[in-house]
Amino acid sequence: MISTKQQKLVFEKSKTYLHEGESHGPLVTDNIRGEIVCARCGMILADKVEDSGPDQKSLSAEDYNNSTRTGLGSALSIHDKGLSTVIGNTDRDASGNSISTYMKYTFNRLRTWDNRSKSSSAERNLRSAFVIMGAIQPKLDVSDAIVERAAYLYRKALTKNIIRGRTISGMILSALYIACRESGVPRTLQDVSSAGNISFKNLSRHYRVFVKALELQVDSLNPSELVSKIGTSVGLSEKAQRDALDIVEMAKKKGIADGKNPVSLASAALFLSGMMNGESATQDKIAKASGISTVTIRNVSKVFKKKMDLETK
Repeated sequence: MISTKQQKLVFEKSKTYLHEGESHGPLVTDNIRGEIVCARCGMILADKVEDSGPDQKSLSAEDYNNSTRTGLGSALSIHDKGLSTVIGNTDRDASGNSISTYMKYTFNRLRTWDNRSKSSSAERNLRSAFVIMGAIQPKLDVSDAIVERAAYLYRKALTKNIIRGRTISGMILSALYIACRESGVPRTLQDVSSAGNISFKNLSRHYRVFVKALELQVDSLNPSELVSKIGTSVGLSEKAQRDALDIVEMAKKKGIADGKNPVSLASAALFLSGMMNGESATQDKIAKASGISTVTIRNVSKVFKKKMDLETK
């Protein structure tokens, strides 16, 4: 669209050319170059034309993916969800000129009140919790989807006021562990407590409070998911890990796995599989990799050998 004033200028210019013996055909507006051109002879009658119409640019799916016109996306794992604004510290106006002393004082007061309005106890709590979770994420090697789920659970717990009187690190790590369990990612309480530098007993207590307060139904870990993780860390071969999976499945069919810790089941199966294949996977190495005691591995291994008639070398 061109304004009425621009249309008059173009019309006057076209009349000048007509007086000189030239005739112009219909006028064409080039919105990209900002020019008005004669469709008959190609003469540019006006340039740098302002487009006063709405922005009707259409973007393809590829343009949307590569678009640089958008800012940081909204995310639950950001304390303000990425939607807050910040008053800049530059004491200049839109044209780059320095503002007056009075306006500098006014903006300083505005910045102060803006910071105070974002300093509620809930905001500070979320900021501290998500800083901890951001530091733990690369240690546990979990995806952003799990982090988003953990952030949702923590926000829900904060709304129900069950964070009060408990440590922020214990509650956010509990939320992260629950998110891993819900997504089927094999991470144990021992893994999370080690990554978060918190005691196993303390994390277990916070986890039980979290599940009870939010009335969550969390499925137990599958021992088969832990076999590959523990077996790789102790250096067992692929064949030994496959044999350990067979032992776990056999234990499930015979009902031996009912009521037992999934980590102890996977560890005992790996220990027996290593012995069957002549590989050096001692109880001590497996215990350090899985986070349980050697006594537990020894006792579960005895049960496996007795009830499944396993022959070891």
